[in-house]
Amino acid sequence: MKEYETLTREKVDVVPFGCGMPETHLMQDWSDRMLDLILNGPTINGIKKDEVRAMLRETYTALKQYEKIGPMASPFINDPTAIVARAFSELYPGVEYVAQYVPDLRDETNGTAYGLTIFPDDGSTPIVCISAEAPISAAPELLAHELAHVATPEDTEHGESWSTASEAIFKKYNELLEKLIPGEPEPIVTPYLPAVLSIGDAIAMPLRDNIPEPPTDDWQLTTCPACGAECWQTDTVRRILEQEPKVRTVCTACALKGLGK
Repeated sequence: MKEYETLTREKVDVVPFGCGMPETHLMQDWSDRMLDLILNGPTINGIKKDEVRAMLRETYTALKQYEKIGPMASPFINDPTAIVARAFSELYPGVEYVAQYVPDLRDETNGTAYGLTIFPDDGSTPIVCISAEAPISAAPELLAHELAHVATPEDTEHGESWSTASEAIFKKYNELLEKLIPGEPEPIVTPYLPAVLSIGDAIAMPLRDNIPEPPTDDWQLTTCPACGAECWQTDTVRRILEQEPKVRTVCTACALKGLGK
């Protein structure tokens, strides 16, 4: 996602201790007076070069992570769509796209769509469109699905190359998630391709088309009661059904269409 100017460089990263000198105090440990002096003072005489260099390195590292997500980054500390965007940027550096929410999104047959990618005829930047009517918890799955298309424009269907890209994004997402909340038994961040997506009176189950292989052993293959599509039922869903047998389960596509109500 790169139709904006970045201050960082794609091929330049901060290498820990890459300069051969030990790091000094972290910027967050500096006093307000020290930081104000460096940013706004008339001179920085008397301040060690290593201190200034550490500030630049730390700032550059943080800024690059924001710029990988997009020009607006995210106001949320646990935004799964931002993590999907970052996962994609790390897997496919330099691959550009523009993503936007679109009210009343329609496909080429004028039917309701929840996600689609437009590849302009002139070869310009692909445009990823996500329905503004889709539940917020579905956005990570929809975005990842479309970004897999961006990564594999030659695969117009959901073929092998698209599936490979989709699985890679899923794997990278979980790696980033683990770094954000290592060892957390119950993740506070909504997982990408949510195993449980509650919409209306139904629980949506991820489609096998979107996740060809189950990420954990508790995912069992089943079919959607509404459309018959293959989807995954997790242990969490089964526990919910044991406690609330009247709750309906449908695939993500049917839930988004309101068929679970």
